[in-house]
Amino acid sequence: MGVEQWQALERWIMLQIIDKHWKDHLLSMEHLKEGIGLRGYGQKNPLNEYKREGFDMFVDMTERIKADAMEYLFKIQMAEVENAPPARQSPPTPRPMPGHYPLHGAASGNTATETKTVRRQGAKVGRNAPCPCGSGKKYKKCCGALS
Repeated sequence: MGVEQWQALERWIMLQIIDKHWKDHLLSMEHLKEGIGLRGYGQKNPLNEYKREGFDMFVDMTERIKADAMEYLFKIQMAEVENAPPARQSPPTPRPMPGHYPLHGAASGNTATETKTVRRQGAKVGRNAPCPCGSGKKYKKCCGALS
């Protein structure tokens, strides 16, 4: 295994472990938040207790991440693949970022498709207006709640 492949594997393992432990940590913090008010009955400041216990949980999470990452990295075993076709190198396909959409038409090289604007038929129905379906309810409580 080459250096680049090993680094990619390390990165993938670390991201998976961090993701798993971070989700568990957020769930634990939610449970802590629900039960922290009971500390007030014990004459302790709930805010200080939440901060202290949350920090302790965070430190424990980071230690678990380190331990799990080392465990996975040391347990990796490479398997030889016999009679496998050589890996074909193809350029990666770019994925659009969230909120950014690819251009249509000549800019993207696709001139066959054209964008068509959708127009509303009739007047716009206000949220508090009676629903046009005839139910007698307000639009926001009837058909407006579907969208």
